[in-house]
Amino acid sequence: MNAFFSSQHLTRYATGLAIWGIGWCLLLLLDSHFDVANLGLVLVLISAIGALWLPLSLTLAISLVAVMAFNWNFVPPRGTFAIDLHQHAFLLLALVVVNLIVAGLMVSLREQTRRARAHAEAADALRRWGDQLRDTKAPVELLDELQKQLTQLSGFPVVMLIDSVSGTTHLSTDPAQLTREQSDALRHCKESNQAIGPGSGRYQELLNLYLPLRGKNQAGGAVMLDASLIQQHDVFAQAQALCDQMGAALERQKIVEDEQRARDQVQSQNLRNTFLAAISHDYRTPLATIMTSASSLIEQNERLSFEARQQLTQRILDEADRLRRQTSNMLQLARLDGIQAVGAAIKADWQSAEDIIGSVLQRIPADHQTQIETYIQTDLPLLWGDALLLTQLLENLIDNAIKYGPKEGAIKLIARVDQQMLVLAVEDQGRGIAQNDFEQLLENFQRGDHRQSGAGVGLALCRAIVRAHGGEFVHCITAQGACFECRLPVHTQPAISGEV
Repeated sequence: MNAFFSSQHLTRYATGLAIWGIGWCLLLLLDSHFDVANLGLVLVLISAIGALWLPLSLTLAISLVAVMAFNWNFVPPRGTFAIDLHQHAFLLLALVVVNLIVAGLMVSLREQTRRARAHAEAADALRRWGDQLRDTKAPVELLDELQKQLTQLSGFPVVMLIDSVSGTTHLSTDPAQLTREQSDALRHCKESNQAIGPGSGRYQELLNLYLPLRGKNQAGGAVMLDASLIQQHDVFAQAQALCDQMGAALERQKIVEDEQRARDQVQSQNLRNTFLAAISHDYRTPLATIMTSASSLIEQNERLSFEARQQLTQRILDEADRLRRQTSNMLQLARLDGIQAVGAAIKADWQSAEDIIGSVLQRIPADHQTQIETYIQTDLPLLWGDALLLTQLLENLIDNAIKYGPKEGAIKLIARVDQQMLVLAVEDQGRGIAQNDFEQLLENFQRGDHRQSGAGVGLALCRAIVRAHGGEFVHCITAQGACFECRLPVHTQPAISGEV
């Protein structure tokens, strides 16, 4: 239906006409009580109130008719349009002029109020739209909402051309439904980052209006709107503001993604360089020891005693095992970093904490077996995790306690439940680590004592393993010494076979 005859307009017009009807009845009732001058003031009041609902043209027409009817009904001689030039001509002229002025002012005031309300609503809509774009991590997800708002503003379907993250472009409609001119215009609008079409000052011969999703440096896309939108200045400005906010959000997202890719590349390069530095530094000593011992066995085998050959052989085995642990730690750390980067999951299954601790105890060197004390809570729930990773975690913590704890000092291996968390802990009698130093040691290739051998990945790997299991890696200083806790979540336990 035409906007002039919309239900809202009909209601307003009916209200205005009703005010005139009621006002005229009031004039008839007051005829016997007021003189002509006072009745004229009532007529002006009715005109001012009626102008609040009626358009200017209709208000002026009704006001002129009302003055003529006022002359016919209330100005002597009644029932005629004849007037006394000395007595009533000025009154009627004043009524006409005042009615015109009042009606014009009231209609103007109403229009200003309407525009102010429309501007306030537009500003509020832009604020809400800005809040939506600010709160989302992926502005592309709000493109459908943008298309919906633009369609409501223009009253016509809107076509969008958007840059994707991969650099390709996508249309919001079937390309076959667009003409070659429309497709080229959309791409040119996006590439030039400027509006084109009727009223834009560029390519005004086009049949449609094209607005870019403007960013500071480049547009994130373009939209095609009906050309009639350019005639509605407020609506056009609102549409461009919506597009600008989306364009700025898309550009911010692209900048963030570019920065993240740059950081990942730098981190990858730093990790590669650090791996090479760690290998060249920390592998040199054990390799030299292995080569020296092996060379002695080959060249001096006949001159060496049985005990000396045994000592050289044990040294080769110890250094080879050290290389094995360092290599395993670095490979696991690289693997866990890769899993975290791609959002993959570890190879988890239901595990028994007792079995994991038993496997760890079997790997402890014989000369340190007497230092280990185990404290395992009864009825421990099953763990959902990777047994190899958890075993390596506890191995690293025990190796750390052997290296940095007091010689021959007791090392406690603890498994218990604390507030819906299964805690695997290693406690030694060392002096512990300051909190600031602990945070630094959790970074890759950091050692607490540079006099000790090793690549410096033990604690970093422990944290990576715990995080991969959804847990928390904690260090604390107790009355007995230092304690490292791996707090792992307790999952819903599996049903036992045959259980009802």
